[in-house]
Amino acid sequence: MEIETETKTPPQSGARAVVDKIETTLSADRTRLGDVVDAIGHAGYTPLLMLPALALVSPLSGVPGFTSVCGILIAAVSAQMMLRRPTLWLPGWMRRTSLSSARVHRIINWFRLPARWLDCITRQRLTGLVTPPFSILPQGLCFTLGLIIPLLELVPFTSSILGAVIVILAAGMFAGDGLLALAGMLVAAAAVGGIAALV
Repeated sequence: MEIETETKTPPQSGARAVVDKIETTLSADRTRLGDVVDAIGHAGYTPLLMLPALALVSPLSGVPGFTSVCGILIAAVSAQMMLRRPTLWLPGWMRRTSLSSARVHRIINWFRLPARWLDCITRQRLTGLVTPPFSILPQGLCFTLGLIIPLLELVPFTSSILGAVIVILAAGMFAGDGLLALAGMLVAAAAVGGIAALV
């Protein structure tokens, strides 16, 4: 199934509004990734980057295999951003991936604090860096980090570090804040260098 999205910066509804949208997808028992994607897909690609990135810095990152799914989702969304596809496609197995709704609800409550913080610090700055053609730089970096994350699933804390970097990059693109995206790229370079030294 394909989700219609915008390749340009979406309307500024804020990170907290994205978290609220996710909460509306919760079912009685288990919640599928496809349902979450459907709910927030109208807002554009960048919220679909923030969702798995935030999950990587939450307690969900301890669920076996979950880190790899998040990394693959980040890479898939980033690749389609770079290709400027008008619709988002995800494979069926990824859309069917599910978690306990009770667990997701607890994590959503955890999401609210960083979402509030992102809404407070983002501004319209250096917008040229987050609009074509230069937007391919943060998009390409998110794609690369997404590919790296599954390879580091067994290395403690590395996925959370890279997830935090992707949150910064996605928030910068979402809010049209090129300064924040630039900071994210610098932090990414330092993080990758540090992780490479560890492994």
